[in-house]
Amino acid sequence: MQLLTAATPPAAASAVRKQPTPELARPDPWSAGVLAGLRRTVGSVQLFTAATPPERRYPPGAVWHDGFRSRRRAAPAALLAFTALAASGCSASPQSPPPQDATARIAAAIAATPADAFTGLGRSIWIGAANAGEALYRESADLPRPAASSIKTAYLVEFFADRAGALDEPVPDAAAVVGDPQHAAIVHFDAEVQTEIREHLEPATARTVGRHMIRGTDVSNAVYNAAANLVTAHLGGPPDLTRRIHERHPDLAGITARRYMLAARDVTGDNEVTAGSLATVLGGIARGDLPGIAPETHEALRDVLFLEESPEGRHYYKGGSLNSSPITRVLSGYFERPGDAPGQQLVYAFMAELPGPDGIGLGNLDSGEAGRQLQDYLEALREATLPIAREALAQ
Repeated sequence: MQLLTAATPPAAASAVRKQPTPELARPDPWSAGVLAGLRRTVGSVQLFTAATPPERRYPPGAVWHDGFRSRRRAAPAALLAFTALAASGCSASPQSPPPQDATARIAAAIAATPADAFTGLGRSIWIGAANAGEALYRESADLPRPAASSIKTAYLVEFFADRAGALDEPVPDAAAVVGDPQHAAIVHFDAEVQTEIREHLEPATARTVGRHMIRGTDVSNAVYNAAANLVTAHLGGPPDLTRRIHERHPDLAGITARRYMLAARDVTGDNEVTAGSLATVLGGIARGDLPGIAPETHEALRDVLFLEESPEGRHYYKGGSLNSSPITRVLSGYFERPGDAPGQQLVYAFMAELPGPDGIGLGNLDSGEAGRQLQDYLEALREATLPIAREALAQ
């Protein structure tokens, strides 16, 4: 390559400018797909540095109750993915061919997603088709982990099954639960919050209570969680609710309710799920064949779980987040595209936990910031793996 300077004679400069530009080495199709995904992702987010103030990285209102961030969120996940690509060396030299098997490709994408910042990370993953047992990738999928709000999907199934035919009527025992300051479902809230809970939930229909519990939109975090507590109390308390869930399907044995939402996690024990059990309940809802659930109830379940229309299809979602120890994040849901064959919806469950703020090596972080870093990591995993799974299911 010749460099032009102010001293270069005009004739020579013109000759250089007329030389054809050498063609850059083209990446292999797999790398091209990764780069295309990065262009789409980076083009829609802002990238931040360590010097960026937290209020710019995580503006008010960018995090929903269950950890799902809206499309206007800051997205360090894209930066994580870019870092992994840069670390592998973006050069024109020949690269090892990517694995062709979908499971191996997903495993490679997970391994390439940076996790070096975390210490003591616990992780579980299930990715596959809604057809029972058709997993493309499983990692510690049968290991119980803290559920946070992701357990509410199973709660919703049992609640709507119990109230089938009366979803648009108030919950019969709502007043006895949220109107009793000493009831185990709300005793851990202060008097002012209990009043707010009673005003929202006592007159609410079962369908509205379910929507508050899952989506949490237009209500406070307290009402969002108290709605789940009303459901739990209505169904007999944590032990009886657990029994109902286990009786619904044998593969839901990994779901255990031990406490009311926002109650202490170390008294009666924490609520737990496995990635595999989340995939089972979500797959059953997607297929519409959970045992003992009528078609119209399945439709009501899907209506509440529906999150958004996206380029990847209709997205049904329930996440979970807790910033007390162990810090917990869960992403679970499924995508449905027009024309999907029965049972071919893409189901996923990503779970992660850290022992506490010290479980992340990025300086002196409070638990909220550590939780957001964990959320970003799971979102990066989802962005890296689901396109591979989607491609495999389309074949």
